[in-house]
Amino acid sequence: MRGALDVHRDLLARDVPHEVVHLPGRLLTADDLPRLLQLERGCVAVRCCVVERDEGASFVAVLVPAGTLPAPSRLHEVLGGRSVTAARPEQVNAATDYAAGLVCPVGLPPEVEVLADTALEQEPTSYTALGEGGVALGIRTADLLSVTGARRVALTSTAVRRVIDLDRPGGVPAGGAAARAPSDRRGTAAPPDVL
Repeated sequence: MRGALDVHRDLLARDVPHEVVHLPGRLLTADDLPRLLQLERGCVAVRCCVVERDEGASFVAVLVPAGTLPAPSRLHEVLGGRSVTAARPEQVNAATDYAAGLVCPVGLPPEVEVLADTALEQEPTSYTALGEGGVALGIRTADLLSVTGARRVALTSTAVRRVIDLDRPGGVPAGGAAARAPSDRRGTAAPPDVL
């Protein structure tokens, strides 16, 4: 499994400024980053999905603000194919070589397609998981998007963003037009197994 040292070496080899941030607690998923770093914005989560197309299945890593989920209809529209489903943890581990929930967008295998929500471009600096529970990657957002080769598309918006509702049992997504903005989040929860 890849981890912080692998990502650090990759970025050093590309001469990309970055920092490895030691966290004050244990990171279970990238959705824990805002709480651990005490940030309302600038944290990135990688949601993984499998797209079934006529030529076969492909694996996609989707970069979104931590605590949010891409709109399923937008994913299907952007990726095409017969179906788009959330990847199971064992699929994530095998396809990315990172621990599921702690996928770093840097250093993904070339066969993994990478999408990035345009909402990420609003922050100058991004923090993301590094494949390990005790550290995070701090990097300029422009550098992160460049290094990952991510295709930038609108996948969430303030009006339609699905935010994990931390006041509900199991951290289920808040639904419909009443979904809260990310700045209203408190605490942390694992994302549901749907996109």
